[in-house]
Amino acid sequence: MKETNQIVKKSNDLITAKYRLTIIQQYVLHNVISQIHIEDTDFKKYEVNVRSIAENHGIDTKNAYRYIKKSALELNKQPIIIGDEIEGIALNWFSSVRYNSNRGTLLVDFHPDLKPYLLQLQGYFTQYENKNIQRFKCVHSLRFYEFLKQKQNLGKGKEFYVELTLAEIRSMFCFSDSEYKANKDLRVYVIEPALKEIHEQTDLSITDTQFLKKGRSINSVYITAKPKTASKTSKNSDSSDSKQKTVEIPTNIVKQSENADVSDLQHRASKITGL
Repeated sequence: MKETNQIVKKSNDLITAKYRLTIIQQYVLHNVISQIHIEDTDFKKYEVNVRSIAENHGIDTKNAYRYIKKSALELNKQPIIIGDEIEGIALNWFSSVRYNSNRGTLLVDFHPDLKPYLLQLQGYFTQYENKNIQRFKCVHSLRFYEFLKQKQNLGKGKEFYVELTLAEIRSMFCFSDSEYKANKDLRVYVIEPALKEIHEQTDLSITDTQFLKKGRSINSVYITAKPKTASKTSKNSDSSDSKQKTVEIPTNIVKQSENADVSDLQHRASKITGL
């Protein structure tokens, strides 16, 4: 059961909010968001067809229901924080999740406090086609894609850029103080794999990536992107026109060499995939 070309539309406050979800939780969430219609004034009960999610996102259908159901039920353990250290609000995604194993479906209700961020959006919002995020495997790719789509209109159909400090990235992704403590780890395990997937899988080309220093340390990443032409917009887009060389995943992260420690390689790969 394939999904139609559905649109995901969010307030920019939600794009830049602080939260942390697994890749499966992101798939479930955006499947539901894409069911909201522009004319809706209130949330409805939204049905999630688990087989459809599995097929569209390349998930093994054998254990898909158990895995996706578990991910959906745990979504509310990961609240969204909108605001800053001085003033903000913490919200849950769903007010309820009903499941029916016989039908292979979930029935979810968005938390009503999310209405200003998902309904009747007239300005200060970001939208994109759900098909562009369907094949992400890196847990961080979707959010970097949203950061870029948020700024795309500034390019007026041509190149545009996003600059994010490493502190902003750590905050928005809710990384603990011990995670990706070294800037090199944040670059290698988070930023570069995400940009590589975006360039290969979506309607955006990453044309340049610069890591900017403040003093002797990297302080921010400056990402230049542009919309792909219709002929290039596919998951197997040719990446030869990209000047970006920093987003190739080093082979020693995900491939086993003769002297590699298998458990160490699996740990490194899990940092990228989030699984």
